[in-house]
Amino acid sequence: MKKRILFFAVALVCLGTAAFAGGGAQKQSGGLPTVQWWLISDPPPNLAEAQKAINDYIGPKIGVNVEIKLFSWADNNQRQTTMLNSGEYWDIWTALGENYYDWARRGFLADITDSLPKYPGLTQAIPQNLWDGFKLKNRVYAVPTYKDSSATHYVIWDEALVRKYNIDLSSMKTMADYDKALRAIKAGEGARFYPIHDAKSDTTRVFLFMLDYDSSFGMNNFGVKFSDPNGKVINYLEDPEWISYLRYFRRWYQDGIINPDANVIDSTPTGGALRYGQGWPLAWDDNYATSQGWQRTVFNVIWGPVYTTNSILAYNTISANSRYKEESLKFLELVNTDRKLRDMLAYGVEGKDFAYVTPTTYRKLSSTWNLPIFEQGTFFIISTLDGASSPWDEVKQLNEQARVSSIYGFVFDRTSVQNEWANCEPVWNRYKVDLFTGAGDPDTLIPQCLTELKANGYDKILAEAQRQLDEWRKTK
Repeated sequence: MKKRILFFAVALVCLGTAAFAGGGAQKQSGGLPTVQWWLISDPPPNLAEAQKAINDYIGPKIGVNVEIKLFSWADNNQRQTTMLNSGEYWDIWTALGENYYDWARRGFLADITDSLPKYPGLTQAIPQNLWDGFKLKNRVYAVPTYKDSSATHYVIWDEALVRKYNIDLSSMKTMADYDKALRAIKAGEGARFYPIHDAKSDTTRVFLFMLDYDSSFGMNNFGVKFSDPNGKVINYLEDPEWISYLRYFRRWYQDGIINPDANVIDSTPTGGALRYGQGWPLAWDDNYATSQGWQRTVFNVIWGPVYTTNSILAYNTISANSRYKEESLKFLELVNTDRKLRDMLAYGVEGKDFAYVTPTTYRKLSSTWNLPIFEQGTFFIISTLDGASSPWDEVKQLNEQARVSSIYGFVFDRTSVQNEWANCEPVWNRYKVDLFTGAGDPDTLIPQCLTELKANGYDKILAEAQRQLDEWRKTK
């Protein structure tokens, strides 16, 4: 009888362990542990075939397999929040943005600090200044994605219009310079042509007011000037320079330089004269000329390259509840050190989606593989398109030239002002679209917006941001 009771007790423990694992945590493939890796992407049609090829390659090398799972672009934020709050099982996921710090503070992410020395390939593949940017109280909870990690901001123009109106991009230094060029294009192309195409969620206008501000605090109406070594928190809504940018938007909207439905439509129309972009020059013809219907692009740099806390926030996290933390790190080390694996993730199935021309160059065989390369791992071991210049050399050079924001590595902890933040954020969201598109008069809207923000505790948020920043600077 005692043996029978013991048997059932052991069985219940085993069932409990399996239940806790959930969501494939204990899946085995060929006898190997399989880690779940969540990425943000729409599914490529041959994902299953690609995943098998990846596992056939990595299984013998590291004794680990991977199951690629996807958040859609439309619902990744909500899906991630639901998974965290419900306790759903996961091993690794790719994320973008400042949620990293909140997730780490709340205990959702594994502290990998003490394990990293066991993976020297991984730590050496990523510069130390990126690891430093991910430190929270001197602990690390994610593997940074080493890509265009420093930010360089550009205005990308339709080359035909630049030539037609003899616009000297090297002279584009002030808002008045942009105003002159945009008005020349508007006058020449006529009333039905809008040089700036904008929408509620677009960032075309961002280049015009981010000239010298680090907005790494999380609400893009306050921050610190890059040029300020003392780190004074500025309320942009009371900053004359910033307000002057909004006045330009207003005039452009009134004069038909910005499309009249910019503040109400969700998707930005194609065309126009210019777009805004963060990235590197070799990307522009592919990313903008094709999508905008232009023949070729030209560009000018607004600012950068510069490292900010926000610019580095693409990363892979490991769940605090993962049963395969070490296996996950072993896999991420291979992603960041093994060219063949990195190419498979970037380009798909060898022989179907791409083929090698040389050991470090490839040609495309299909256009169906769509997993975004900027999510996965380092750019700097990926093979390059045969016959084309290497964009990775260009990106690496920008990173190596980059200056560092005076508040790089600072993370604003909203805990003590989270009620004020929750009340102020929707107020700001109601005003910012009309301000940024020019649909509203800043001289009317800004005082109204400030009154509502201050009534909801905005000054307390700013004071707490300054207090934390001052304390942080003392420890540097």
